[in-house]
Amino acid sequence: VRGEGNLKIKKLPLSVANIFLNQPKDFVGGLDINLNYDLDAKSFSSNISDNKSSIKNNQIVFDKGFIEFNNSIFDIDFSLLINESQIPLNIEGLIPINKSDNLDIRFTGNGQFIYLIDIFADEYFTFKKGDANLRMIIKGTFNKPILNGFVVIKDSEIDIYKNIIKDINGSIIFDFDTLEIKNLK
Repeated sequence: VRGEGNLKIKKLPLSVANIFLNQPKDFVGGLDINLNYDLDAKSFSSNISDNKSSIKNNQIVFDKGFIEFNNSIFDIDFSLLINESQIPLNIEGLIPINKSDNLDIRFTGNGQFIYLIDIFADEYFTFKKGDANLRMIIKGTFNKPILNGFVVIKDSEIDIYKNIIKDINGSIIFDFDTLEIKNLK
């Protein structure tokens, strides 16, 4: 097993993701993957795009889908659009295989992260309306991650376990080993 090459996968069923989940989700469509590999260097890079993908009737579009593996580190750069949104959910950074090596991952939600939570939370959580913004940096190691970022919620309404909470406004800052609730109404 040696050499370089290219592997193209068309319409890999998104439902394959259910292998990793305790409760299967309603995945529809698939992914197209264009993988370039070098077995001698133990590295690869891949572009991923959606192929009419959705989760629970929510359209998921890979605006950008790049993953590279080199020197035992995954370098990811994903940008997802949910239900015709113009604002993407971005995930980018470095994830090492060795759990004692440092992480460097950045999430930029710009309101879309709450919709993704809603999709995966089933009937336990429903985001009814409002705005929620997230920015987060994860550093440190898998065993001792360090979070830095904020969540801002404006004029929101959510349903948690069939309990509706209305007119939520607040900002939460997490900085290394502290969590500060700036305001919450």
